[in-house]
Amino acid sequence: MPEQTLAKVYEGRAEDCARAAQGTDDPVFRRLLLMLAAQWKLAAHEEAKSKDTSSTSTQSTPHESDTG
Repeated sequence: MPEQTLAKVYEGRAEDCARAAQGTDDPVFRRLLLMLAAQWKLAAHEEAKSKDTSSTSTQSTPHESDTG
């Protein structure tokens, strides 16, 4: 079974919230669920971005002390 990244888990939570929002007749609850979905999507995006940044930061880059 493939390892699930945090970004994928967050995306799944966003989908769950969006699906739940579609299934409710309460406009206040629907709005709350859609706001939660948006927050989960943002978290997924930020997590994916941080993984991209951390993978590129592990490449060799000159440090200030190396150039001195």
